Amino acid sequence: MSHENWRFEVEAMVDPQSLLRVLGLFAQRSVVPDALQMRVGGGRMTICLTAPDLPEAQAMIIAAKLEQIVLVDGVRLDALEQGERQQVAA
Repeated sequence: MSHENWRFEVEAMVDPQSLLRVLGLFAQRSVVPDALQMRVGGGRMTICLTAPDLPEAQAMIIAAKLEQIVLVDGVRLDALEQGERQQVAA
């Protein structure tokens, strides 16, 4: 099974629980993101994080679970090349 690096971009409501609920899904699966950025603007919260070395199936399950969170409006999942991963972490 191939393991890849993934970028999750989550659009959520501006609420103190949004970030915690998103990170909680990763914690439940013992996945430690290697980069995390959260920003608020235009009445929305955008949470971008990269997760290293995940099988595609696990990344897709996490993305589907993120979409089920009441405070989340949308999720984008992208596979990263090694160079892209370093840029996100910078």
